Amino acid sequence: MRAMSFPLICLLFAILLLGGCSSVQVLETWHSSSATAGAPQKKLLVINLNLDQNVREMYENVVAGEMKDSNIAAVAGHKFVSVKENYTKADIAAAVKKSGCDAVLTIRGLTAGNQQLSQQGQGNVLYGEGFIPSSWDDVMTATQQINLFHAETGQLLWSATVKAANDDNKFIESRDMGELLINLLRRDGMI
Repeated sequence: MRAMSFPLICLLFAILLLGGCSSVQVLETWHSSSATAGAPQKKLLVINLNLDQNVREMYENVVAGEMKDSNIAAVAGHKFVSVKENYTKADIAAAVKKSGCDAVLTIRGLTAGNQQLSQQGQGNVLYGEGFIPSSWDDVMTATQQINLFHAETGQLLWSATVKAANDDNKFIESRDMGELLINLLRRDGMI
């Protein structure tokens, strides 16, 4: 048997390090069986419900950028709606109108590590009105809820619960989240 050369071993090791594993994994998904959910959405407004403006902007920019790189029309929500303690139906509806989007993709934290985040429930209201943005210190794991709403009707079209294993690095997490959402939304015919 022939021995591998040192440069080849270094190259393989570098590929493993750079490729790595995704920092996010899907726990569950759901999609509506209604007629509205049957048509793919053309343009998404990505909103990370987070009180930290810097994290929110970076996260939305990266997720929307990953989608654009995959030929999906998406815009970062911070360009159309500012951080608030409690988003209202009117806030999101105005952002949808300004952005020209036909769907709203919200991302919010449910847990950080072993700590449950205290937030109002989702309810059956337009765009999940009443969501309180999440904010927490650096932790290694978090569970996030992602919802896709039809912009015109406010109907919940699709939902996923995702576990982030590298929550202390929001850039890596948002990049991996964008890639995961592209795959899941395409698989389920949402985009």
